[in-house]
Amino acid sequence: MSDIHLDLYVQTQEAAEILGISPSTMRQWARQDRIRYLRNPQTGWRIYRAGDVYALRDSLQEAKR
Repeated sequence: MSDIHLDLYVQTQEAAEILGISPSTMRQWARQDRIRYLRNPQTGWRIYRAGDVYALRDSLQEAKR
């Protein structure tokens, strides 16, 4: 886990902002395996790969069309 490049990940708050949802919804989606996450090895907080967050955002926008 020490080879994680944390600059490629976002925390729950930032991921929620990108997706236009609340942080609690973000955590719920993570528990439901709607999006993958890791635990930050330093803090234990959930972190999400930025590419996964943006891909989910794009698929949600596409579904609205």
